[in-house]
Amino acid sequence: MSPRISPARRCACAIGAWSLVVTGAAHAGTVVAGAAVAAPPAEQAARRAMAATHVDIAGLDRTLWQLFTGFSVAMALFIFALGALNLLVLRRAPHLFLDSRAVPGLNLGIVLAALILSVRFFPPPPIVLLTVSCLAFGYVLFRPRLAGPA
Repeated sequence: MSPRISPARRCACAIGAWSLVVTGAAHAGTVVAGAAVAAPPAEQAARRAMAATHVDIAGLDRTLWQLFTGFSVAMALFIFALGALNLLVLRRAPHLFLDSRAVPGLNLGIVLAALILSVRFFPPPPIVLLTVSCLAFGYVLFRPRLAGPA
């Protein structure tokens, strides 16, 4: 890392990425925990109704419960992977973050879209974690690249 690169920008990159890793891991943990414990009666009825509702997708018979669970696990995996990929890039090719606005801008766009959806549809934990990521990637995108004089 160049000594003139702002350490605050590098730290913000790491905070944004780790927040995504935590969001994905927590979501996966919630899916696993939800499958392991007995659901309240109203939720059990909804799950049964979803499991009894079949849809044909590209010639494959799936239930709404299978699709719901699959999409939920996939979402957890992709959020975790985005955070992990950002950490890898920060470690192996930090110039992609710190010398350009492309990667921070892409990250902010993705995470901001996820945050907007979360505010509309999800409980507070992902909203808080995605807000942290948005603030971190926004800081990286809009702050000066270089540190001040030493």
